[in-house]
Amino acid sequence: MPSSSTLGANEKSLVRSVIPSQTKILAASLARIYFAYPNPNSWSYGGLQGALVLVADRARGAHFFCLVDLAGTRGIIWEHEIYKGFEYNQDRLFFHSFAGDVRALPSLSTSTPTNNHRTGLHEWYRLSR
Repeated sequence: MPSSSTLGANEKSLVRSVIPSQTKILAASLARIYFAYPNPNSWSYGGLQGALVLVADRARGAHFFCLVDLAGTRGIIWEHEIYKGFEYNQDRLFFHSFAGDVRALPSLSTSTPTNNHRTGLHEWYRLSR
């Protein structure tokens, strides 16, 4: 994954082409996905990286995290609904964890559309509620 914390013009264009038109993109950042499975006390890299996109899906009436493949042509390679009661923890500056089918830990840039590095995922979460 590039060391840059923001998406470039080509990456933004790719994200927009993959996300369905009825879906509003709220924020995006480079990310890798780690899982705490099968051992819930140990994180393992899941082999997934790309653009983690927070979207408001009007068709499904819900918010989601979607991971878009930036290196290939696989489109959306991972998705997680931000359901009512969704909670996450900011374990470290660039690591945020939340429960799902397995515990997921996106390692991401904390940049928001305004490049405010201090709010990061907290701002995404506030926007989605």
